Amino acid sequence: MGKPMILVSSITYAMKSRDILFSYGIKAYVERTPGGTSAGCGYSIYVPDRTDEAERILAEAGIKLLGRAERDGTS
Repeated sequence: MGKPMILVSSITYAMKSRDILFSYGIKAYVERTPGGTSAGCGYSIYVPDRTDEAERILAEAGIKLLGRAERDGTS
């Protein structure tokens, strides 16, 4: 199973997203966007659990989301 990544439009949004999700008790990590994805600035949010809920929270907070991707879970 891959790592669920939420794609955002900038490093600023990635860092802000991480902080918003932490305030909801959701673990989130800023990581490089998977290589095969050419969206945004090259950073995404890795959310190991509650990814659907996290995506909804970020959208409601006004974060511009570019979509989702799965990254190989080996790294």
